[in-house]
Amino acid sequence: MFSRKIEEINPGELSELLEDGGKDLYTIIDVREPAEYYGDMGHINGSILIPLMELKDSLDKLREGSSKLVFVCSSGERSYYACSFLKDQGIEKVVNLKGGMIQWHLSGLDVEYE
Repeated sequence: MFSRKIEEINPGELSELLEDGGKDLYTIIDVREPAEYYGDMGHINGSILIPLMELKDSLDKLREGSSKLVFVCSSGERSYYACSFLKDQGIEKVVNLKGGMIQWHLSGLDVEYE
């Protein structure tokens, strides 16, 4: 369906980058539904919730700024789709969180629930 190569990052790498002052270089966008974002898995501290179905309405906002956009979902599939869609819209600075929140949890990394 999509022919472009999508850059991916694993949870450990992302966590290290964020701890090493990368919060200004990376914006984390969670494309899950609100019930998932605030649910049992929680979300990455500082992430922004933009459900996948609302992504198209946020294109102008996502084009702004110079930070790389790291997309997150439960398993990495919806976020991969989001990255592919945005590349097709001319937004190149996208990265997929490989394994999503499932892998984030398996890596023992912190989450927040509010």
